[in-house]
Amino acid sequence: MVTYYDKLAGMPGVENALQGDFGEMWLEAVAAGCGLSHGRPDSLDLDKADVQLMLRGVIGNTYNPTVKVQVKTEVGLRPDKDGMFSYSLDVETYNVLRRQDHVVRRILMVIGLEEDGSRIKLQDNGTLLIGQGAWVSLEGMPETENTSEKVVKLPVANTIDEAGLEHMLAEYGVRSSARVPSVDLWTNESNSGEEDGE
Repeated sequence: MVTYYDKLAGMPGVENALQGDFGEMWLEAVAAGCGLSHGRPDSLDLDKADVQLMLRGVIGNTYNPTVKVQVKTEVGLRPDKDGMFSYSLDVETYNVLRRQDHVVRRILMVIGLEEDGSRIKLQDNGTLLIGQGAWVSLEGMPETENTSEKVVKLPVANTIDEAGLEHMLAEYGVRSSARVPSVDLWTNESNSGEEDGE
């Protein structure tokens, strides 16, 4: 039986858009089911961030921990023997996600889709979203000499469920200390070396 999705997927350029949209909605549905606040971080996708997640409450010294998630999808995603998913990420996105100076920290999430195109399944107790995946922070990763794609690893243990998302937000959604150099306002020169005893 040919579905409406199958008809749309046959149109040039449409399949990737449908696949990406499903991945983002998949994450938002899981977040909503876990009681997390979720939504679009920006009106335009110019910042390599698809979904913003927030855990309401105080974790450590942070009120409402928040992250921005770049969601990717991959047909036939399978873990290797080391318990890792491998994903070929475009270098432009890699370079944004590896930065360490974001105000709201970034996470890469990859959702694996079935090769036969199945996205949902109707069951006796409800509708099942079909997919699996994991997340990872690329913050602080080294530069790459690649010009097109960079293979990144995502631990299977970083699950996309209540425990996994809460762990993500508790670790990456909280305030991080950043070294701010002292600047002499008269000369505009940094004095950080003197203060640190360097």
